[in-house]
Amino acid sequence: MQADEILKELMRSTGLSAAALARAANLDESVVSRALNGKTVPSFNKISQAARSLGYELTLSPVEEATLRLIGSSMQGLVDTINRYSGSADQWTHISASMRNLLEFPDKQASDFAMVTNGMDANWSAFLAGLYDYQHWDKGRASERGLRLEEPWTPLRKICRSMTEPAEEFARYNVIVPVGELSWK
Repeated sequence: MQADEILKELMRSTGLSAAALARAANLDESVVSRALNGKTVPSFNKISQAARSLGYELTLSPVEEATLRLIGSSMQGLVDTINRYSGSADQWTHISASMRNLLEFPDKQASDFAMVTNGMDANWSAFLAGLYDYQHWDKGRASERGLRLEEPWTPLRKICRSMTEPAEEFARYNVIVPVGELSWK
């Protein structure tokens, strides 16, 4: 796999555009554009770091053929991503990628909700309550009423797929996440 093929595969796997991939992977948009057009070949380290930031691992075989595989992820990975990126301008790109990894490769047993949300602000606790409901995971003694936000809130900078209805599991906590944001191609 060449650099352009790896970037295209990352775009396909994450559902990101070239510009969104560049932002999410901390790459200059021109580097991604030139690589996709075959005008430059970014270093293996640069492409590998980009893949890792999106939840993938790039490996090089003895015959120097690169392969891309999803890194096994967990609830802790999502929590770490939320703690790292919440409040940043492009938080949803990272959080969505981490959440996708968790949903595609769920932990064998759901993490204890109280431990997961310990120390989290009310917005992200409500978001995770919606995720637990979406996955039909037990939240233990957590009260739905106590997790519902007073005002509607969304982790998205803007509602990208506003044509889809809010996911009811999240909306019950007054968290607005369109259904379209929970489906990946």
